[in-house]
Amino acid sequence: SGTGADPSAADPAGADPAGAGPGGGDAPATPEPPAIPIDPTPTVEGAQAETVVGADLRLPLEMTVMVVVKPGWTAPALQLDGMFLGYGEQKDALRYVAMDQDGTIAWTARRPLSCTGFALSRTDEGRAVAVLADVIADGGGSAAGEGGDDAEGRVAITSVTAYDLATAEQLWGPVEVPGPQIAPGLVFASPGDQLMGTGGERVALSASTGEVALSEADLEGGRIIAEHLGTILHTEAEQLVAVSSADGSRLWKLELPAGTDPLAVHVVGEISPDTSLAVIRGLGSGDGAGAVSGLLVDLADGSVVAEGASAATHDLATGTTVVVSGNVVTGKDASGAEVWRHVDTEPLQLASAGERLAYAARPQEGTLVVLDTLQGVMVQPYDADVSGTLGMPELFNAEAAAAVRFDRERYLVTTTLDESFGMRE
Repeated sequence: SGTGADPSAADPAGADPAGAGPGGGDAPATPEPPAIPIDPTPTVEGAQAETVVGADLRLPLEMTVMVVVKPGWTAPALQLDGMFLGYGEQKDALRYVAMDQDGTIAWTARRPLSCTGFALSRTDEGRAVAVLADVIADGGGSAAGEGGDDAEGRVAITSVTAYDLATAEQLWGPVEVPGPQIAPGLVFASPGDQLMGTGGERVALSASTGEVALSEADLEGGRIIAEHLGTILHTEAEQLVAVSSADGSRLWKLELPAGTDPLAVHVVGEISPDTSLAVIRGLGSGDGAGAVSGLLVDLADGSVVAEGASAATHDLATGTTVVVSGNVVTGKDASGAEVWRHVDTEPLQLASAGERLAYAARPQEGTLVVLDTLQGVMVQPYDADVSGTLGMPELFNAEAAAAVRFDRERYLVTTTLDESFGMRE
């Protein structure tokens, strides 16, 4: 395997591959109101999360010297401005946990089980916000005609509310939206036709006000595919266009690969707030058309960093962009030049990159592949003498805090050095 990881150590089949969920086109859950109303008001915590001994987990060795905490997340987290947000699925609700990179729980909030779509964005003034969804039942059955109906004929109305990411101060909302989140960021649609996750007509909201910044009703056959920190991406004929959610001004545009169906274009995976790099993929138009090669685009200016990309990530520690195209992995420097190439035995599922290492899974073989992001060589960052499930880093921030997945559970490797390291028996 190149890393010494055996099939029992990793669980690629249980991973959240790039492209799943709102980012990759999978259909979102139909909104369902809870049987018992859930108080959506966040609770400010300010307490340290439950700590675990890093040496007791199969973490990459350099992570074992840091304080590791258990946030209770069961789904992938998002990060922005030194804060992480994720949720854990409980019996009757989702429990969202916002956590500082040092391991302090800032706030928690409960939501219905179907409210798995959430987003981090930035207001026009630069304030980091968390936007959570909620679902209520409208007994009249008329306020949200495209929502989901429950057994009693009531209509499920989806709303979203924005909170300051660090303090949980409510900034706006609840604002009614057509349905669940259907693409990265503040993009919502009625369930509609779930083929390829397209859903019904989409809207993108302003992170500053919660008002609709762009609706597909205003586009001539285009598709809204993402909102990212105040930038909205949509297709227009054979072009990809970026506009500002603040005033609707056009920021840039680029040509999509010839023959691309503008309604099938989507973002693969999440978009890093630290790099604004996004993999854009689509389908060809016409009967029997296959997938169109992906473009790795810098959303800051619309420049194309790489073509033929199926997934990509960036190591902030080395400045290397790691691009996957099937079973070929390349490393690109700040100028976009290829500095190394790795050809693997099968197409890889790329997870993350950080602190000079890139992590990916071989889904067929059931093993991990870890590459040095400066040289592209396979390395073994785990203690080979310890057994158990390997931790797969899913998300790094600029300060090297990392969310790590073990089977269905997530831990946060914090930015705080474990002072007891070296004194353990």
